[in-house]
Amino acid sequence: MKLKYGTGSLLLLLLALTSCSDDSDNITLSTNDTDEIIEVSSTVDSNSYILAVEPDTGVFLIDHDGNTLFDWDFDGDQLGNDAELHDDGSLVASIKVNNPQITFGGYGGGFRKINADQTIAWEINYSGDSYIAHHDINYLSNGNIIFPIWEKVSAEEAAELGFSGNFDIYPDAIIEMNPLTQEVVWEWHAIDHIVQDYDESKANFGVVGDLPNLIDINYNNDQTDGDITHVNGITLDEENDLLYMTVNFYSEVWVVDHSTTTAEATTGTGGNYNLGGDLVYRFGNPLAYDNVGDVTMNRVHYPNLFDDNKMLVFVNNKYDNQSAVAEYQLSPPYELIAGQDNEPSLIWEFTDTDLYSNGLGSGVRMSNGNTLISEGTGTIWEVNNDGDVLWKFTDYNRPWRAYAFTKEDEAITSLGL
Repeated sequence: MKLKYGTGSLLLLLLALTSCSDDSDNITLSTNDTDEIIEVSSTVDSNSYILAVEPDTGVFLIDHDGNTLFDWDFDGDQLGNDAELHDDGSLVASIKVNNPQITFGGYGGGFRKINADQTIAWEINYSGDSYIAHHDINYLSNGNIIFPIWEKVSAEEAAELGFSGNFDIYPDAIIEMNPLTQEVVWEWHAIDHIVQDYDESKANFGVVGDLPNLIDINYNNDQTDGDITHVNGITLDEENDLLYMTVNFYSEVWVVDHSTTTAEATTGTGGNYNLGGDLVYRFGNPLAYDNVGDVTMNRVHYPNLFDDNKMLVFVNNKYDNQSAVAEYQLSPPYELIAGQDNEPSLIWEFTDTDLYSNGLGSGVRMSNGNTLISEGTGTIWEVNNDGDVLWKFTDYNRPWRAYAFTKEDEAITSLGL
């Protein structure tokens, strides 16, 4: 196991697994007959339950003994990727639609709100020949939902925009919808905010490094299936009206001003930052916009923002086939300056030689300060701030995310537990 603070050196820590010791904090091998639990410690967050979300399979509330306390009925349908549990015990989940026209990894196309008694409150379909909802969903305090979509841009259209490849592309957009009326109340499209330095006779030509608020459409121009951006996680900071996105194939987090109107979001003016829908901030991979600063992301999932402007992300390939959970200190209000290091401080990081997932993944902070990690290839970890591994659970093949809830949380009591 390796632990990293800030930009300091990696520390190699050895955990001794012993079968006889008077030290109650020692990690011991579980005697669980199924061998699902690899390690346990008395310093796990014993006041928490864990919501495990596994694409295709389902959503399960478990305890640290691996017991399933509650699961949800999807009526024969497959879970897309994300599912959120709310205070009233309802679950808002992504659902895979039948016969989708776009099938990149993480597609869904539908959403469903399931009440605590397993009845359906509402469901919608957002898919068609040229677009589909995918990966993530936020259920907002006003009852709206917000989610990413892929939208098709033909090879001919892409060429006119200055794209250097010769194939259809599917850049991301963000849709906010009232699920009861299915009215789209706000939207943002990456394709409205691009720059290219490939063909000066085409639209959007400019110097990429001089325009940090714009997206280089040719950064990922060899993704011949057309999935060139691949947003896989969103978090809306409702207090500051900022939308955060993990953009896997750019190895960045993008930040957009959600205070804009939909019309303003198509332009570079308007909103609290007066940047319209241009990026107000980005971090993780300054190479994506020809800038300076440390590259700290190589593929990335789940922008988990805390109230104090700290953020956890799951970095899939941080150390050459080794993943990490990284914590950044963000400092809004944001500014992007060409040729200047715009990267935030990396204040904590956990990695381990056994921690690797080339897709999926998440990190959340638990009630006692431990960090719960979903390694998308099959293990859920709990670690403390010193980097000690306290608990590992291996009963899922592809956990998308793992969320922690205290036993007294309203969502848990609403389920009757």
